[in-house]
Amino acid sequence: MPVPPPKTKTYTREIYRLFTQDEVRSLFKEAHDHCKQQVKRTVHRTPKGRTVFRRDKTAYLNCIKSYIDSKVQERARELGALG
Repeated sequence: MPVPPPKTKTYTREIYRLFTQDEVRSLFKEAHDHCKQQVKRTVHRTPKGRTVFRRDKTAYLNCIKSYIDSKVQERARELGALG
């Protein structure tokens, strides 16, 4: 007599996210474009005479972080008002 297969339960769960993957990608692109305008480049010359352009890394990263945080809070307020 064959043994019946074991009974298994399947569970589903819903995960709510504020942004889709594509929206996150575009948000990062927007943040970089915004912060390139906000954090200005500095120019200096190397000892060999080469001109180098650079941005302050911490200021640039802080700008990106604050931009994304503001967009996340904005979206959370929108969804909070709806839901």
